[in-house]
Amino acid sequence: MGTVHSRYLFFVEKTAALLLLIYPALMLTVKGGMNGTFLLMLLLTFAVWIVRPAGINAVKWQPEWKAYFVAMVAMSAAIFVSQSYHHNYDAHPHDAASRYWLAIPVFLLLHRLRMNIFIVLQFAFPVAAITGLWLAKDLGGRSGIGTLDLIRFGNFELILGALSLFSINWFGRDRLPLRILKISGFAAGLAASLASGSRGGWLAIPVFIAIFFYFRMTRISLKMAAASLISTILAFTIAYTGSATVHQRVNALANDVASFGQGNLDTSIGIRWQLYQAAVDVFSRHPIFGVGPEGFALEMKPMMEAGKITPLAAGLGHGEVHSDILSKATGMGVFGLLAILAVYFVPFRLFWKATKSSSAQVKRAGVLGVTFVSGIFMFGLTVEVLNLTMSTAFYSFTVAVLLAACYNTHHGK
Repeated sequence: MGTVHSRYLFFVEKTAALLLLIYPALMLTVKGGMNGTFLLMLLLTFAVWIVRPAGINAVKWQPEWKAYFVAMVAMSAAIFVSQSYHHNYDAHPHDAASRYWLAIPVFLLLHRLRMNIFIVLQFAFPVAAITGLWLAKDLGGRSGIGTLDLIRFGNFELILGALSLFSINWFGRDRLPLRILKISGFAAGLAASLASGSRGGWLAIPVFIAIFFYFRMTRISLKMAAASLISTILAFTIAYTGSATVHQRVNALANDVASFGQGNLDTSIGIRWQLYQAAVDVFSRHPIFGVGPEGFALEMKPMMEAGKITPLAAGLGHGEVHSDILSKATGMGVFGLLAILAVYFVPFRLFWKATKSSSAQVKRAGVLGVTFVSGIFMFGLTVEVLNLTMSTAFYSFTVAVLLAACYNTHHGK
């Protein structure tokens, strides 16, 4: 019986490690790859729940997990409340939102497995970033892949590159080949993001630089602020002068701003500004329950007829608001607003606490979590990142994985 249990535990840990190794690359390269990996991890979780192998302890509840559990359930609850108010029950909005709370069992499993299963993430992030750059091809002057739109491709490449860089020396001092892989992953992720021309995602670069200097210098200082500012300016200067795509996209942005200032609302900047104003207008009129999870699109025609937005903006508004926070606020009112803020800030708080740990491995997992949540938050300011099941699965799964590394019961052994 002991041999059976040993083999079972071996199977569980090796399967979990394999899924952690492949999920970032599958997200980029295979349609449905992220959700498929998520499902397999859930099946593994349920198998352990039904028959727990010897060597895996029972779950020991920690009070601070309550906030994480509530945050992951909050979006589904907000959707249900809004739908109940409008008497319009549609399963579609619950699809993506379910990924948040389905990640809870993943967290509960992984935090009880041995800490060394997380070692594979040091390879997973850079390999995925390099793979994305390798597969990218020219799509009319911008670089992307067939499985993702340009914006998500650029944003996910950038976050994978940042995670590659911040994972250096996670499990002790890296050997030279591993360090080269991680630096290559960072360079590939940054290069792919710049080549994609996804300008909104570049807003996260100064945040990543600030995080880097903060955790290197351990405290906020004038020196850190100056170093962050100089590094940001230098990075954008090099990118602007060295990349034709970046040069073109920045010039296009400048032209959009100038055109918008002259009264042309139908520019990239102008359309987003119109949609943001429309979202604020909708929220002000429906602050409690919103207009329904997918009701913003229905507001476009009357707002266009009232002269509040242009026909072009109304047409694009049928697709999205171009802001995760405004989208949830208009759709589900204050409940949706609180839910999306909880999705971001509750994990961020837990990761930030982990950065104060005496364990170097836990501290680095916390830094990776802070970096990841901060990046997705910045992306969500200019595009709805978390409106697709794949994106929500990537976010909730990665948060669960990194939190499990932070709270791993074996990290001190």
